[in-house]
Amino acid sequence: MTQTPTKLETYINWGRWLTLSGYFTLFFGLFAWHLIIDPPAEHLISIIILLQIGPLLFPLMGLLKGKLYTHAWSMYVAIFYFIVGVWYAGSSEDLKIGLFVIFSSLVFFLGTILYTRFMGKKLSAEAASSD
Repeated sequence: MTQTPTKLETYINWGRWLTLSGYFTLFFGLFAWHLIIDPPAEHLISIIILLQIGPLLFPLMGLLKGKLYTHAWSMYVAIFYFIVGVWYAGSSEDLKIGLFVIFSSLVFFLGTILYTRFMGKKLSAEAASSD
C-alpha cells in the first residue's frame, strides 16, 4: 500500500523539480548559445564560458543531492543570472538569449524559494515532533 504525499511534500517536490529544470535549462541553454548558436570570437570562448557558466557549477552537487542550504544560497546565483538576462535583453541583437535567461533564471529562483520554504517547515516540524 502506497502512502499519498502530504501537501508539504508536494510543494517540496515541485520546488525541487522547478529548481533542477530551471538550473539545467539555464546551464545547457547558455552553453548552446555560446558554443553553437552565436559563438564569439575564438579567443574569447574560454573566457565567456568560464565567466558565464562557471558560477553555475558551484551549486551543482548540492542541488542534485537536495541539500537545503545549497538551495538557499543558490537563490543568489539565480538572481545573478536574472541580471545577466536583463543585460542581454537590453541589446536588440541579444534579445532572444536575454529573454531565455530571464525566464530560466526565474524558474530556477522560484524553485529554490519553494524548496527552501517548505523543506524548512518539514524539518522544523520533524524536529519539534522528535522532542
